[in-house]
Amino acid sequence: MINGAERLIPRPDVSERHAILIDASRERVWDALVGLSADDVPLAKPLVAARALVSRLVHGRTPQGGTPFTPLVVDPGRELVLGLIGQWWRLGRSEDVPVGSLAEFEAFDRPGFAKGAFAFFLEEEGGRIRLTTETRVAATSPDALRAFRPYWMVIRPGSGLIRRFILSAVRSRAL
Repeated sequence: MINGAERLIPRPDVSERHAILIDASRERVWDALVGLSADDVPLAKPLVAARALVSRLVHGRTPQGGTPFTPLVVDPGRELVLGLIGQWWRLGRSEDVPVGSLAEFEAFDRPGFAKGAFAFFLEEEGGRIRLTTETRVAATSPDALRAFRPYWMVIRPGSGLIRRFILSAVRSRAL
């Protein structure tokens, strides 16, 4: 079965998955996921701060918070897919594109950008819930891909660590 992230970005330039088993009901895991806040993931703050420091050193300014993720697919208790479009490799000079809807995300094809889908899937497994997060990114042009790849190589370890922190925070909230 194709999930929402696979449908939105069927051929990603990069992708990464992480999963955790949670001994709680689907409803508790879903509520913990959608109720999560930045305060629930304090270990991610140093990684976000490191990105801001690099931007300040390279470009002389700190990113202004960036464009927030937009919910693209919401199937309560089963799937949540968030989307974002931008030029994240440009750090403090990034041009992010506000995404107002699923249709806008799907239709966007302006060269020089990347489209990212950040998804969560809940599946029953042996009386527990497997919560999986998947990040899928596709560049909108060859130039964007050439610019994005080195950025991804640098941020990928921290990005994956943040995803694992999020999974752990959801588990803690659900138990």
